[in-house]
Amino acid sequence: MGPSGLIVREGDLVEASGPVEAGSRMCSPAPDPLLFDTPCRWGIQVPGVEPTPGATVRGRWHPGRLSDIQRMPYSPPSTGRLGDPDMPPDTPPCPAPAGGWRDGEDWSDEPVRDYVRAHAEQFAEPFATHVGNARVLVVEVVSGDVDQARAALRAMYTGNLCVVGVPGGHSIAAEDRLQATTGEAIGALMDGTGQSGIYLAGSENGRMRVMMVQLTEPLYDKLAAIGLDHLILDPWIRPVTP
Repeated sequence: MGPSGLIVREGDLVEASGPVEAGSRMCSPAPDPLLFDTPCRWGIQVPGVEPTPGATVRGRWHPGRLSDIQRMPYSPPSTGRLGDPDMPPDTPPCPAPAGGWRDGEDWSDEPVRDYVRAHAEQFAEPFATHVGNARVLVVEVVSGDVDQARAALRAMYTGNLCVVGVPGGHSIAAEDRLQATTGEAIGALMDGTGQSGIYLAGSENGRMRVMMVQLTEPLYDKLAAIGLDHLILDPWIRPVTP
């Protein structure tokens, strides 16, 4: 389904999943403060649906509510929220040195981070992974000579270091540009009033994932003006084919 196929209009048949609170209010997967007895900020009314930890319903869309509701077999929502945070691999993406990885947590990696920041077009953001008790700093080289980069980094860092080539990867500079352009534009739509329905946005593989209650035509037009090639539209409420 293309981005325009996610638009929800008055009277469209839609589907939504989530917990239902007292007063038949279904909550979206949007992050909310962990406060007891506090209504969820991002949700819709589903009249006639009793409180439950999880329900899936279909119905006709009206701003803020559904009508003609039909209960469906429950399926947890897989949209409208950030996925699990990117986790480092269980093992470094390069072989251990001859003597094995040195045990310990070496957090003094500022010289490496300063160096890759100074060569932001060449590197992705470093991350750490673990092998047993050993912390291994992983640096991905997205362009340029990997051996030369490895030699330069090893000269300034004595801890466990894994330098690996990832040609065409998302560089630090590319991420900075994404945040300064697309990220700023999406942030302007998230102005704190909640009127846009966007509740969360985050970088993902060189694009911005934009999470919202539902995609309306006016919001689609605003996002299209920002540039759909740079966005992953991820609404919670989605149209379904009758």
